[in-house]
Amino acid sequence: MRTLALLLFLLAAGHAAAAPEKSVLRAQEGAAALLRGRFEQAVAAYDEAALEPNVPPARLASIYNDRGVAKWRMARLDDALADFNKAVDLYPNYPSIYNNRGNVLLDLEKPAEALEDFNKAIALSPNYGAAYNNRGNAHHELGRFEAAVEDYKKAIESMPGNAVPYNGRGKAQGALGRPYAALRYLTRALTLNGKYPAAYRNRADIFLHLERYGDAIADLDKVIALSPDDPDLYLQRGRAWARENKTQNALRDFTRSIELDAENARAFAERGALNVARRQYEAAIEDLNAALALDKDIPEAYAHRAQAHIATGAFAPAREDIEKALAIDPRYADAHKVRGDLADAEAQTEQALQHYRKALSLDPFLEDAKAAIKRLTGVAETAGATPVGGEVAGWEIVSPAPSRYVAVNAKFPKIRIALETYGEGAPAIREWTPLEKTLSGLGLLRYDAGRAVKGANEYVAIIDLTRAQVVSIEPYIVGEAKARWDWTEYGVTVTDVEGVVAAYELRKPKPVQPRYVDDSPWGSWGGGGGRRPPNNVFDWLFR
Repeated sequence: MRTLALLLFLLAAGHAAAAPEKSVLRAQEGAAALLRGRFEQAVAAYDEAALEPNVPPARLASIYNDRGVAKWRMARLDDALADFNKAVDLYPNYPSIYNNRGNVLLDLEKPAEALEDFNKAIALSPNYGAAYNNRGNAHHELGRFEAAVEDYKKAIESMPGNAVPYNGRGKAQGALGRPYAALRYLTRALTLNGKYPAAYRNRADIFLHLERYGDAIADLDKVIALSPDDPDLYLQRGRAWARENKTQNALRDFTRSIELDAENARAFAERGALNVARRQYEAAIEDLNAALALDKDIPEAYAHRAQAHIATGAFAPAREDIEKALAIDPRYADAHKVRGDLADAEAQTEQALQHYRKALSLDPFLEDAKAAIKRLTGVAETAGATPVGGEVAGWEIVSPAPSRYVAVNAKFPKIRIALETYGEGAPAIREWTPLEKTLSGLGLLRYDAGRAVKGANEYVAIIDLTRAQVVSIEPYIVGEAKARWDWTEYGVTVTDVEGVVAAYELRKPKPVQPRYVDDSPWGSWGGGGGRRPPNNVFDWLFR
């Protein structure tokens, strides 16, 4: 936001000489107070400046603009909007006013109107980085995530040292189902600003999605230290603790979230689910009742309450809860699985198998449903998602849901690579490269990530076979440009085509510094006065 920019611009343009001295002085006082965060003092000074007679329209517009900023910072949104409206009427060709008004409209939950203002700001100032960032926010609120990514990219080009557009771009990539791309940008945001709560919160969300619960907890610890009274942060950390099977920590965080917000339906639902897992069914039902009293549209709460009812033999209310969950989301695989549990508890084996198989048709990786089928039939369920394309070195792509693609390999049954895609079309595997020597036990899966408008969309999944983990998914060729992959004996640093860097230590170095030799696949770099190898190791790996 270009706070005070309009006032300074007008003063520099010579408008000050035409205005009464008192108006100028009061506006300067307001500007100084606004910069110091003394918003009430700023508003009072701007009030006096605006009341002076014969203030030129352009200067009056600057006063209303800056007073609107002060009111926006005080959360007086309607008053701020009124000031920006006056400023636009008086001075319709200055982009800062539209950018500021757009931010207020976003806070008023009017993203479509905000988008119009950001469009006007950019039309008046095509290199206005803040307006691109804020238009990205508007696109994000409207669910236009690809458009948001493009706007954040333009904002980064205009202000590459600012963490804010990297955070926005990371959040938008996460919404598009590209968690590793999201991590790249969110980590860059935190490199630029290590005390950025929104970036820690958003990165924690991505870590939760990737089941990297320890990393999520570490980020949430940091942001909770900055915002100790935010109930949603405790809710998120409680989820991470629960997935880590740290029950008492999870209960403590869910309870703290409820203490801070007694109407936090999700916190009640999560604590109820945890109590189901602990077999504390009465406490679970009490929490889930509270959750559904606050919000009747949480399918997970119905499904978990049904589990508690089944465990206590209350089959009729369990059946009602399952039906309610599926009425909200007919494709909710876990609810179909619970319906199978109910049929199983009622000794209706064929119906139970039917419901378990329905659950697997919606989520082929639902292990609880597979285990139930094997328990009832003695045979492992082999049905899975539909294969997409051919097989490469045992790897194949399956599509468990529209626009969702997962690479699997029967040799590594615990590894599932949720492929990130760009552009239209299904992904296709190009090559599998097991690494050797100090990086033994790691592999690189290179794939086409969808058709590019020009050039290619080639990405590489870095797989730790020993730990059965996806380390990351990084770009290789984007359009007509190559990312740079710099290898050491123990890790890799990837610099994408826009210059964003991601570094990975893939194996712990030995205590003694390794000696590079001329016949190493990494070339002779590290010696020769610091010369780099003539070819990137990535070219060697994929020759």
